[in-house]
Amino acid sequence: MTLPARFFCAPMAELTTPALRETIKSFGGEVVLCSEMLSAAAIVARSKHNEPLILKRDFEEPFVYQIVGTDAAVMADAARMLQERGCWSVDINMGCSAPDIAKTGAGARLLSDPGRAREIVRACRAAVSVKLSVKMRAGYDSSDPVRLVEFARMLESEGVDHLTLHPRHGRLGFRRKADWKLVALLKESLGIPVIGNGDITSPEGAVARLGETGCDAVMIGREAVKSPWIFMLCAELLDGLAREHVIPVRDIFIDVLGRLRDSLPPHLHKSRGHRFAFYYSKNAYFSHELFTRIRREAGIDGMIARVTDYYDAHPDEATIVICPARVREDGDAL
Repeated sequence: MTLPARFFCAPMAELTTPALRETIKSFGGEVVLCSEMLSAAAIVARSKHNEPLILKRDFEEPFVYQIVGTDAAVMADAARMLQERGCWSVDINMGCSAPDIAKTGAGARLLSDPGRAREIVRACRAAVSVKLSVKMRAGYDSSDPVRLVEFARMLESEGVDHLTLHPRHGRLGFRRKADWKLVALLKESLGIPVIGNGDITSPEGAVARLGETGCDAVMIGREAVKSPWIFMLCAELLDGLAREHVIPVRDIFIDVLGRLRDSLPPHLHKSRGHRFAFYYSKNAYFSHELFTRIRREAGIDGMIARVTDYYDAHPDEATIVICPARVREDGDAL
């Protein structure tokens, strides 16, 4: 199997909204887009709250839906329902370490329950004909290489088409440095494509990880929220280009917030607006001040007003100029 792109945008709860995905896609570059992490139970229950979260537009192909849960039958039904909406792949979440997910036995907690994990994958594989993948951590409470390879080979034997590894164990959250040697180990140990994920903050870092580990693709999460243009820069770097870009960071901020307002119901505006702003505000010099003001606003229009106020006071920050590094002939970034 060959993956459709060398770069993936990670599925992130409250972050990979249709608004952000549209902005990422507008910059071009090879990228596979993903939904937010979706509750399988809510999908099967046809929750009205869930409907805007599973919105997918035709231009988003190839597209991945990610589901989370512990009941194999419910996970399989959700996968089948999402397949009917049209997607390239359904991804099973075995990586989320948030306490409210882990306490149910879902997400990264499944890594300590191989029997249940196998049951879920087997049921989902029988339910869908599209690609089936798993995004996982290196373990739940430790990163044991032997157990990691054993678990991943079990997933491969059950029909998973590709794996994404975030090389930290679940209890670490985002603490310590991601151990990309574990990504290289999985790539050497499996016959299916392996995607690496974790601590990518630049196109140079993404391209370097491809070369260092031999992985088939790199998945970018939080940095893609702060810098939705990163996939464009990654593609140019791989092609050996070093174009200068003037990025209208102020306009992008306002555009994404506006798209959130227009594409999601009002009860989701505060959570999605604040989560996006938390990361994207880091492009501002006085980022803490800007985000503090945004966080006081419950509505999108108020958030846009605070963004406008900030850049009116700091017009020199409205755009940034980026000239990424070139790639040497041996594949390393200069």
